[in-house]
Amino acid sequence: MIGKLKGVVDGIDEDHALIDVHGVGYLVQCSSSTLARLQTGASVALHIETKVSEDAIRLYGFLVAEEREWF
Repeated sequence: MIGKLKGVVDGIDEDHALIDVHGVGYLVQCSSSTLARLQTGASVALHIETKVSEDAIRLYGFLVAEEREWF
């Protein structure tokens, strides 16, 4: 499972961010408050919660570990 991503914010959308980690882009679902604190082109480290279902693998990103634990 993925527990943390450290990379560069490659893009931000309504409900997710694209994080570039050494050339691999990870689509990470984030809250609006987390997304508001991200900037395209800036370095970021996100705590990740990975959810696997029949039809998808989803990554949820949090700026602090406590938010991830609460999730």
